[in-house]
Amino acid sequence: MFHAGLRGRSAARARTLLLAGAAASALWLPQVASAQATVEELVVTAQRREENLQDTPVAVTAFTAETMEARGVTNLEGVGNYTPNLELHQTNRPAGGGSAFAGYIRGVGTGDFQFPTDPGIGIYLDDVYLARSVGGLMSLEDIQRVEVLKGPQGTLFGRNTIGGAINIVTTRPKVSGDLDGVMKVRVGSYGRADFVAGVNGPIVQDFVGGKLTAAFLNSDGWSERVLTGEKGNDEHRFIVRGALLFDFAPGFEVTVNADYSEQNNNGVLGQLLNVLTSPTPPYPPPKTPRFNTFAAGAENLRLGLPAGSIIDGRWVSSDPYKNYGTQPIYDDYEIGGVSVVAAWDVNEALTLKSITAVRGIEAHVGVDGDQTPYSLQTSQTDLYQRQYSQELQAFGTAFDERLSWLVGLYAFEENGSSKLYTESYHGLWQNVPAAQRMASDAADTRTYFYSKTRSWALFTQETLRLTDALELTLGGRYTWEEKDYGYMLHATEVNSVRVPFSTDNQQWEAFTPKVGVNYRPAENILLYGSYSQGFKSGGWGGSTTALVPTPRYEPEEVSTWELGAKTDWFDRRLVANLAVFWSDYEDIQLTVQTRDPVTGANLRTTQNSGDADIAGFEFEATAIPVEDLTLNLGVGYVDAEFSSLSADARALTDPFNRPNAVKVGDPIPQIPEWSINAGAQYVARTGVGDLTFRVDAAHKGDQFLTLGDPTSFQGAYTLWNAQIAFRPSAIEGLELSINGTNLTDEVYYAYHATLPPTGQEVALPVAPRLIYATAKFEF
Repeated sequence: MFHAGLRGRSAARARTLLLAGAAASALWLPQVASAQATVEELVVTAQRREENLQDTPVAVTAFTAETMEARGVTNLEGVGNYTPNLELHQTNRPAGGGSAFAGYIRGVGTGDFQFPTDPGIGIYLDDVYLARSVGGLMSLEDIQRVEVLKGPQGTLFGRNTIGGAINIVTTRPKVSGDLDGVMKVRVGSYGRADFVAGVNGPIVQDFVGGKLTAAFLNSDGWSERVLTGEKGNDEHRFIVRGALLFDFAPGFEVTVNADYSEQNNNGVLGQLLNVLTSPTPPYPPPKTPRFNTFAAGAENLRLGLPAGSIIDGRWVSSDPYKNYGTQPIYDDYEIGGVSVVAAWDVNEALTLKSITAVRGIEAHVGVDGDQTPYSLQTSQTDLYQRQYSQELQAFGTAFDERLSWLVGLYAFEENGSSKLYTESYHGLWQNVPAAQRMASDAADTRTYFYSKTRSWALFTQETLRLTDALELTLGGRYTWEEKDYGYMLHATEVNSVRVPFSTDNQQWEAFTPKVGVNYRPAENILLYGSYSQGFKSGGWGGSTTALVPTPRYEPEEVSTWELGAKTDWFDRRLVANLAVFWSDYEDIQLTVQTRDPVTGANLRTTQNSGDADIAGFEFEATAIPVEDLTLNLGVGYVDAEFSSLSADARALTDPFNRPNAVKVGDPIPQIPEWSINAGAQYVARTGVGDLTFRVDAAHKGDQFLTLGDPTSFQGAYTLWNAQIAFRPSAIEGLELSINGTNLTDEVYYAYHATLPPTGQEVALPVAPRLIYATAKFEF
């Protein structure tokens, strides 16, 4: 079935790379045989209970705090470079700011942040689901482990994990022993100056333990506005994470987790790459010469621009990290939450667990979307969110531990609102003589969103050991979800309500099953096969007319077949894992860019775009061929193309107003076919201490970043990172290191599109080469 899902050249390339990965493993084998060290065993909670990664019949890429630091990963975004078939970067809806994420696993996910669109992959922080993508690209201080679960996690994790889940586990408080602590100072490129301090230890010996970590992260920013000198893509963030662990009795403990982060950044800056012109419509758009005639002079005086300045190609920047914008930019938020996790080992065969949580977001983001001095496409967003969740689990074993079982209940509520103020060709309406005004001259709007979500679920999963080598897994989740939505659109310049406040309600039910077979032909080999489903509820797109105030889009669903092998060889001196998958992805929810038919302003809305057949594989290996040398390889391939299109998708035009912008067989945007990473680390043990050298490469293949937009093509790129670290033997606990990321200064983008109203090709570049030094002391 896997090969049937692949097509032509893509199938041949997949087979070639799979053989290459197998060959690479074979090359390691003769060297591994004489080595002494072993690959570290890693415990994960991918199935909501602790188990060895190699015993988990799920495709998981996991990182410890140490491996992330060695690879220069200080923010969750960096995990995407080292995880096959994971795309994780700032949202491709720029109004969400630099901390909101776009996430895709195996071709499934979404990039929108605005209500009521939900993420397509779920991020969990200490077992608590984070409902909004704003703030999702979080700092990884005080993080013990990050697990990336691939494929639909519709049974155990459930809500909005249709593409997969990212499970983040923070450091556990100590209830016994001595006090531990860490202090870290990091300085580097573009004024980087970070300070982190944390303590962890018993408050009441053997009864109460606590931890507290605070981080101050600061950077001047690596982009600049030429006309004002303002820096962008900066970082000014304060983070505090704490927890109390109460060990009330043997087998009964309660953990109270709390976190708070505050960000006050200048904001994200982009690049104006091109201004499209042609002798016929749509470029230059009618509003551009009209603005130049009636408004440019007055706006030049207001903005302090040279006389005679107009909208044209003079504002194009050849430097990806500089632009000529002047409109307000900011990226501020306050995010926090508290959870109470109680676990009771009733006996050796039964554990009860309760997870109670409340979280909230207040975010304010100002974006200059056109990268010119004028306010042609700018936005200011105020977003507020609160969520409450309660999860109950019971799990254990039966029949002499031949049956492992889990049953759970989940309840969730989210309340959110957002105000979005946009300006489009601002100044045109104000400066056109009243007798010559047109309705499209007044394009500034204020949009109000209201969303309330209630979700309940019952889930279970059982694994029965039929023989010593064969297991059968059955699971399922029943979900009931209800959403209320409110929407209003106000034309501010003419003080007119274009869409009166309108509400709608939708409800959905879904059953997402899982069936799996696990077979262990030898102690060091686990073979597994599974079928699973995922579900993400529907919602509403944006509207510009009172006739259809709350246009609906339907839920999306995915069904995935997966075959996998987890193996280790030569007393764990080589670990090699492979997963092959095929998915049927239906009613794909994508954010599209269109033109407001009344004002001509840019309009982003979410809609169902069609179906896709997705196929691919992941191969990951870690080897220690000789003592103190570690090699890593990760290869991902995903073929994600539309197999059918919705009526809305067939009606899309490209930025040149050409029909049939999306065709059957086109790739889903934001999904490169190939994602490859490789690394090598060597520890030189000297008389004065250990010196560690590490180098990593992360490659992403070709992709389109915006649906139906040929100008959004992102060519393949490779990032090179390196670290040199020294642990002096004379000072126990001290580590001095130098890290470099994107050492070849590769230019690539998180967002790239041509704005239909203006003909401007704009993009948001990702960070250039960064060098920083770190001094860390642990006690």
